[in-house]
Amino acid sequence: MASGISEDVESSDSVWELTRARLPWLLIGMIGGLFGAKVIGIFDLEKNFELAFFIPLIAAMGGNVGIQSAAIVVQGLANDSLKMENIFQKLLKELGVGLLNGIICSVIILGATFALGYSMELSLTVSISLLAVIVFAALFGTFIPLTLEKYNIDPALATGPFITTVNDVLGLFIYFWIGQAIL
Repeated sequence: MASGISEDVESSDSVWELTRARLPWLLIGMIGGLFGAKVIGIFDLEKNFELAFFIPLIAAMGGNVGIQSAAIVVQGLANDSLKMENIFQKLLKELGVGLLNGIICSVIILGATFALGYSMELSLTVSISLLAVIVFAALFGTFIPLTLEKYNIDPALATGPFITTVNDVLGLFIYFWIGQAIL
């Protein structure tokens, strides 16, 4: 099943070749989803059921930010504008972008959730969690394709499932951990 992990795929490849190249990464994502479900099960949502309302927001924002960062890195690797020597610079830059975007989004969501009638505690939980998830997602979105490239695994094929899996599991853990601390 691991065959095809480092092979380049082309749109002209057969359905079987494309499936063989993509399926391992989808299975990794599926396993990650099971871990995400386990994370949700660890925390007591009965006590703070309103936390469940914002799970899609936290997961979507982590995924979106991670994929944005990864797309820039994968493009840079594909056109040779990003060199492995520049990794630390790229990570710092994405940390800055993630931090700035995270601050802006978290301030907006703090105001929006509070204006919609949610408690200040829940609004702070969502806001702080969103900031943390965005920063981590930006870093993972940069780090994961670079790591895959280093091990000769096609980052264009494998990055998306890895990023969404890591960001979903870590994002949910961060969100519920912060929720447990604040609520």
